[in-house]
Amino acid sequence: MSISGIGTSHYPAWQEAGRGQKNNSGVGFASRMADIVGANTSESGRKTNAVSGRDNYVGGDAASVYDMGVYSRKDISVSQNLNLPIETERYKIEDASYVDGVPAYEIMDKETGRGLYIREDQLMIQKDEKTGLEFVINMDQPFSCNVPMTGELKGILNEIAGKRGIDLKEVPLQGGLIVNQDPRTGLRYLSIQGNEAKGMSVVATSKEDLEIIEKLADEFTKYSVSSQRSTAGLYALLEISGNLKREGEGMTFLTPNGITYIPYDGDKDKAWEIEIPSSDYSVARKYLAMGIEASNYQAWLSKFNSARLLDIDTEQLNHYSMNGDRNGYRFMQ
Repeated sequence: MSISGIGTSHYPAWQEAGRGQKNNSGVGFASRMADIVGANTSESGRKTNAVSGRDNYVGGDAASVYDMGVYSRKDISVSQNLNLPIETERYKIEDASYVDGVPAYEIMDKETGRGLYIREDQLMIQKDEKTGLEFVINMDQPFSCNVPMTGELKGILNEIAGKRGIDLKEVPLQGGLIVNQDPRTGLRYLSIQGNEAKGMSVVATSKEDLEIIEKLADEFTKYSVSSQRSTAGLYALLEISGNLKREGEGMTFLTPNGITYIPYDGDKDKAWEIEIPSSDYSVARKYLAMGIEASNYQAWLSKFNSARLLDIDTEQLNHYSMNGDRNGYRFMQ
């Protein structure tokens, strides 16, 4: 299946993501898109991605999450032997202990294409208290490395925990993560509470969810500025996460540190970009949802005393959208 126009045979997303992770260079936009919606995985890519840096938003927080004491061995004398890989119609779990010389696993949801690498001492089930949704998340790269939990997967992980003699903890979502829902599409997404522009991951639990994303991307391909399928996919995700508004002759979207307007036809003379402190993001998000005339930069400037209008590299309108990290926008690494 092709997600947002990205075919699995053309973009080894995990591999590209890992290759450029440490210095944030050489990472194709298509691979970012693929990991956000859980498409396009390759075995070699997951292994590379496993040891390469962490998502920017995390900073030092992942270490504190992993140091909270969620990992414990109940009986070190228990048999350490697992018959890996474990594979069912939907899931495949493989040994990844060759990374850093510690017990680790690669978990793949074959139905949605979503997968992750995770060390055994970082393995836990995280639950969103509001929705009840549960996940396995690599907190070094939470938006590109997470798998929604099902009863089947929980059973497999409990079996592994029993054989390995570990206490598989169930904890609330960590690192400020929260599950929100897009009212238009009904899709849920994993994001950061209070600054959803820092990162997001669609909670795609079925092929039907992926098809919804595909159809939304179709809408954006009608605009010349987002006619490329991969760029259209990015704008679709921005809209799902409540960070983009389409109106009149263009679209306005939020970043962690600013507001950007791009006309549908790519007219560089009409594009603009405003910088605001990251502390003002949540307020800007409320204005966007309340129906502010988003395409009018003067309307925004009147709301924020500290906002300033920037010179925008309008010749790169289509290109920078594919760069994926302008103004600190991090969907994934």
